[in-house]
Amino acid sequence: MSELSFTSATMSHKAVVAAFKTLKEKTNLYLEPQEKTQLRKAVHFGAAAHEKQIRKSGEPYITHPITVATVLAELRVDIDTLIAGVLHDTIEDTDVTFQDINEHFNEDVANLVEAVTKLDKLKFRNLKEAQAETFVKMLFAMADDIRVIIIKLSDRLHNMRTIGAMSASGQRRISRETLDVYAPIAERMGLKWIQHELEDHAFKALHPNQYKAISEASKKIAGNRKKAVEKIRKTIEKALLASSMPAEVTGRQKSPFSTYKKLKDKQVEIEDIHDLFGVRIVVKELPQCYLALGVIHNLYPPNENGFKDYIAVPKQNGYQSLHSVVTGPFGMKLEVQIRTEEMDQLSEAGVAAHWLYKHKNAQQTQSLTKARNWLSSLLKLQKDSGSSLEFYENLKSDLGSDEIYVFTPKGDIVQLPSKSCVIDFAFAIHTSVGAHAESALVNGNPATLSQVLDTGDTVSIKTAHGLTVNADWLRVVVTSKARTAIRKELKAIKDEDALILGHRMLDRALDTFGYTFEKLDPRSVKRVLKHYQLSSMDELLKSFAFGQLLPSIVARKLMPLMKQRKLDKVYEPKEALSIDGTEGSIVNYPNCCLPLPGDDITGYLSPAKGVVIHRSGCINLAETLKSSPERKVVCRWNVNTTGTFKTSIEVDVVNRTGVLANLASVIAGEDVNIVTIDQTDKDTGFSQLLFTVEVESKLHAQSLMDQLQSHREVLNVNRVYHEKNHQH
Repeated sequence: MSELSFTSATMSHKAVVAAFKTLKEKTNLYLEPQEKTQLRKAVHFGAAAHEKQIRKSGEPYITHPITVATVLAELRVDIDTLIAGVLHDTIEDTDVTFQDINEHFNEDVANLVEAVTKLDKLKFRNLKEAQAETFVKMLFAMADDIRVIIIKLSDRLHNMRTIGAMSASGQRRISRETLDVYAPIAERMGLKWIQHELEDHAFKALHPNQYKAISEASKKIAGNRKKAVEKIRKTIEKALLASSMPAEVTGRQKSPFSTYKKLKDKQVEIEDIHDLFGVRIVVKELPQCYLALGVIHNLYPPNENGFKDYIAVPKQNGYQSLHSVVTGPFGMKLEVQIRTEEMDQLSEAGVAAHWLYKHKNAQQTQSLTKARNWLSSLLKLQKDSGSSLEFYENLKSDLGSDEIYVFTPKGDIVQLPSKSCVIDFAFAIHTSVGAHAESALVNGNPATLSQVLDTGDTVSIKTAHGLTVNADWLRVVVTSKARTAIRKELKAIKDEDALILGHRMLDRALDTFGYTFEKLDPRSVKRVLKHYQLSSMDELLKSFAFGQLLPSIVARKLMPLMKQRKLDKVYEPKEALSIDGTEGSIVNYPNCCLPLPGDDITGYLSPAKGVVIHRSGCINLAETLKSSPERKVVCRWNVNTTGTFKTSIEVDVVNRTGVLANLASVIAGEDVNIVTIDQTDKDTGFSQLLFTVEVESKLHAQSLMDQLQSHREVLNVNRVYHEKNHQH
């Protein structure tokens, strides 16, 4: 290309002047003087190259690359990326070559422009295949230099802003691709505002009526709630200042597309979305995030299951923040987000928050590392796909959160449904790995077996020979393979437990009549099995533990006929059934009274649940035995019990900041696991906390209650009956 004509007529067009003015305003904030000169040179270079081209909107073509550079400037990218943004279409659409850009600027800029160009340059047999091939090339370009995808996202963003100039079918196609691919990539890279704007433009183009309805409904609700949100915002600001924590407190509103997704996923009305409006709190230091959380919870009660700590466990794209759903005045629910200034910057700009490209060996940020890990996982996936089209379809489902791809320590890919956890992964490797899983490492860090996995995670499972499945796993797994395998293992364990307990129950019943298992006549056994239509003695023994047959009645039938005739009175068992905690899932401890070793206990043979152990004074037990006294089982605790048992402890407290955290710390100090916490506010300044905990015995529970009672903010401590709330 020959020397540039900087007096191009194109540069005098109003739209171009306005676009360039906006770019200057954005870049003046952070570019050095010599960098501003380079950028101006790039704009003139691009204007000359695109001089005769007009956009569908009727504006000179150069307005598009200038606006793309302006989007990049909002991310405060380096000068080479800005210049590449201005020139990103020159190699593809004009006479400008790689050598021209290298000569007038530098090789780094030329490589970026060429990488962006490669994404769209090749021709294909059909549109869908072209999209797929383009996308694969884009990934390879991204893996080499993430700046390429940020230019591509900025390019797509401006195209979406001006999508109205396209045909209706073009709008639908571009919008669908934006939602399927580009918005999720922006999300993964932490470019949150780009993600939301892409989604909203695409949503508006695809579903204009729904977009309008949601926007108007949000506006109407905002009008009603604006004063309340502003009042809450000021109250929080004042409370934080009083706690010597100056913070930036702002109101925020959910975007139309996010609102649409929530309405669709949760099947709720727009008025019921708790985070439609929220408050964002930005503090200086990390510890202040948690202190601020205490201040907020002191002002407005938190909602159960409404707290997420993304600081301790960041999202895959590096996002960190505390989220808590609270109930404000007039019962209004809203979400409070708390983060530091650095976290806030990262949440908006993602991988662009810290530019590392001037020095290739600069230390990588957490967000950039996560983005690169994700890209490398996609490239591994691409190599394993039969074709670009197959890969594109796989990737769309991954981006759309239908499936995730995780790695074994050897680098093998394991495909799992979205929201799969470590246990799902373990069973996907092999049933025996899942059944004997003890602990796990995710990306080299210790993880629980219930930790939910993300695409790109590398998972390592440690197994132990003696271990086997846990019934609680059924609540967290999502794969059918894991669920089926767990149920099968549990049945085998339950059958074994039932066999042992059933044997003990029959021994005890026979002993009542002065008889033993060993004395049983095979003919009597055969007769009884035939009577109950059972195939074996094992089936008979299991039926006692499962509550299907009563051992006292069957024991009579197993007696020789001569002896049976003499059994005319009701016999009380000589010995109580001994319970030691090793019976497994075959013995149940109900929530109504939560018995502990040390309590007086009585059993009930439930046809649905097997042996159910109650505290002897439990009202539910008394009501049940009224109608079925024959199902009563006299029980006692073994001197040595095994394992932990649930109980509920009610604590009346003076409601001060941090009291819940302090009491939770006391409980942890007693080596006690907390299962659930419920809080009920009583009179002003007082609350009742209900802790469900796992302890070894009544004595252990009492020791814990004594420790809690000695806490200065605790007024009263009781162990409770869970449902009926009758105290022991």
